[in-house]
Amino acid sequence: MIIRLNIALVLLLMVSSCSSVAGFTHIRTAEYAAYMPGDALLAANNSPIKIVVLPQASSGGDTDQQVAASAAAIVAGLEQYGPRWFVARYSAAPDFVANEDYELRWVLNAPENKNEDRLCDQDYAREITLAEQHTGVVIAAFCRGNTRLSSIRARIWEKPDSEKFRETVGLMGRYLMPVRNPNRIENCRNLEDCL
Repeated sequence: MIIRLNIALVLLLMVSSCSSVAGFTHIRTAEYAAYMPGDALLAANNSPIKIVVLPQASSGGDTDQQVAASAAAIVAGLEQYGPRWFVARYSAAPDFVANEDYELRWVLNAPENKNEDRLCDQDYAREITLAEQHTGVVIAAFCRGNTRLSSIRARIWEKPDSEKFRETVGLMGRYLMPVRNPNRIENCRNLEDCL
């Protein structure tokens, strides 16, 4: 009797797990966070991962220096506290060409209403402006071209030249490029389910 009950319980669990994923497919679009560990490995393959701090200033002067200083702090934070499961370097050089169009895009002091999920969309990235008051909101996305692979929002009150800023940015990098995507089934039985 106990053996039959155990078998019935195992069969019930198998059927319920199959039915919960039936009809569910993963689609790599800008609207769906399609991150896979292979993305981080491809981005870092014999090349630094590109860091882009938005909005990009074109007028020169203090704004360019602030963007460059912020980008340097992000690079330092990622190299010191970022993901450790793969070997990566980072570059914020404006003329740097990234592997396969991979970029980590950052907005410091973003307005409260800015959406990190749309940060990879070129049109959205062009219209970003900074908040007039200090909000501390930092949004970031790991992009491949216009496709959002992962994104995150955090609040950092410290200035970019602080240790706490670099530590928080590094932790955000770990979230953006984890060992595995918690929102994705990675042990797919069918190739179509992994795309």
